[in-house]
Amino acid sequence: MTSSYTRRGILRVTGLASVFPFSGGLGSGWRSESATSEYRTTAVGGFEPFPEAVRDRARALGEAVQRSVVRLSTDSGGGSGWVVDSGYILTNSHIVREAASVAFETFDNRTGTATRVGFHRDLFPDIALLKTDLETPPPLSLATNAHPSPNDVVLAVGHPKMVGDWVISLGRYERYNPHSDWIEATIPTGDGNSGSPLLRMDGGVIGCVNGTTREKHTIARKNRPKTVYATYPRRLTVASATPADTIAKWVSRWR
Repeated sequence: MTSSYTRRGILRVTGLASVFPFSGGLGSGWRSESATSEYRTTAVGGFEPFPEAVRDRARALGEAVQRSVVRLSTDSGGGSGWVVDSGYILTNSHIVREAASVAFETFDNRTGTATRVGFHRDLFPDIALLKTDLETPPPLSLATNAHPSPNDVVLAVGHPKMVGDWVISLGRYERYNPHSDWIEATIPTGDGNSGSPLLRMDGGVIGCVNGTTREKHTIARKNRPKTVYATYPRRLTVASATPADTIAKWVSRWR
């Protein structure tokens, strides 16, 4: 992928909050410098479909990660988040910028409230830190100073509302964009995946998803599915994520 992305003005957020890294998206938006967005499926070169052994590893990792991912709800919408440290949840600024207090649900059906302790109103970077007194699930580990190679397998867990909740998706790392400080990956994401952790197959978090693609298909949703999704039911753009090094820097300042 050759085009680079630039920030643009804030648009209205409705439903499960999302940032769309390309023009025409709903939410706090980003656009391509090119007039036409480049669409990709999850296939990269000759690497699709994923071998069954990779899918099995992804399923096992995804089921472990699900326990550390939470579903967030605010008066204006919601999205995904994950436990970055004991008592702390990492998500996107655009999800919580208008809500100092956020309701959340864990994979094991516990509910609680978290207070916003750090965020960026200008969405740069688009991450926010929440603190809760509820006992949190085990935190995920940040893979700082990690430099994945193009086509490395990556995994995400989140709540794409067109698919379901605690959905495991599988894709490939594409590149780091230094101009936007984004990781880019060909991984299926949808409205509601904002705030999802993006992980290597060893379980280290390399980023927090901040860009998703609007989907208009209606399919049967699944709650806590065991399926590992390598694609959703239409072609997708490249997803973007704030990298682990940037996350670690801001979490350290906000705690």
